[in-house]
Amino acid sequence: MISKKSQQLGSGAFGSVFKTANIHNPAHQVAIKVLDKQKLRDNVDLIMEEVAILNTLDHPNIVKYYETYDDNKYIYLVMEYISGVQLFTKITNTANQAFSEAQAAKYMRSLFMAINHCHAQGIVHRDIKPENIMINEEDDVRLIDFGLSKASKRKNMHTVAGTPFYMAPEVLLENYASKADIWSLGVLLYTLVSGYLPF
Repeated sequence: MISKKSQQLGSGAFGSVFKTANIHNPAHQVAIKVLDKQKLRDNVDLIMEEVAILNTLDHPNIVKYYETYDDNKYIYLVMEYISGVQLFTKITNTANQAFSEAQAAKYMRSLFMAINHCHAQGIVHRDIKPENIMINEEDDVRLIDFGLSKASKRKNMHTVAGTPFYMAPEVLLENYASKADIWSLGVLLYTLVSGYLPF
């Protein structure tokens, strides 16, 4: 059961995200994606694919997925609430928009471990960028937003997906595999230490 004291965290084309808590245990806070089925239409299968992917992942640097509910109008994805900021916000609030090598290395180590876990499960994230990385209050990394992720089954993918500045060249050529995530991490590392994008 969800508390009525919910706080909207954001919204998108298909719905909104709320911070809330279990009414029997207010200390257990969660984030709930509330997705409108009418707006989703043909994209319901993509949401179910995201749920299936999240269900296979269990890593301290990846957002935790708890459960899914649905009714006639909405799909509800219940996930870990991460108290903190997007890495993008942290970058823009940092002097010269660049981190020290030590700080960048700390974040990148966590991200490489998270992506290694994904790839070991046959999952390619396909949209690694500062907006999809949360930094919690303990300064730990959480990789979020698996909406564009794909279970690759070791086969090459042919759909262009991701954010152009972080996208590997082979994605644009429509023939790529999990290593495309490594390119995105390289772009991110360059950005963290230099304060600007390489391309």
